[in-house]
Amino acid sequence: MARSLRVHHRLVISFLKFVREQFLLVRERVACLFPSDPILRELCQDYQVRALEFDRLAGSDTVRSEYAALRLRLETELLRYLHEADERSGRGK
Repeated sequence: MARSLRVHHRLVISFLKFVREQFLLVRERVACLFPSDPILRELCQDYQVRALEFDRLAGSDTVRSEYAALRLRLETELLRYLHEADERSGRGK
């Protein structure tokens, strides 16, 4: 059980680090919300997994285009979520 928690913790830190490196302008906001926001953590995880899958793809241009579109949608969703979180907290005004 303790090993499982350590592995989970390392993965969570990996998601946070990856997203902070990709989104420099909002990285401090991500770091602030990440510990207490399960939706943001899930978005970060999804984004990292898809981005790494895209980087490893050696398939057809069609498949790469689909993954690129998915990655862009996840980026948009992440940024939208952060914007809405700021509005809910009064920071976006």
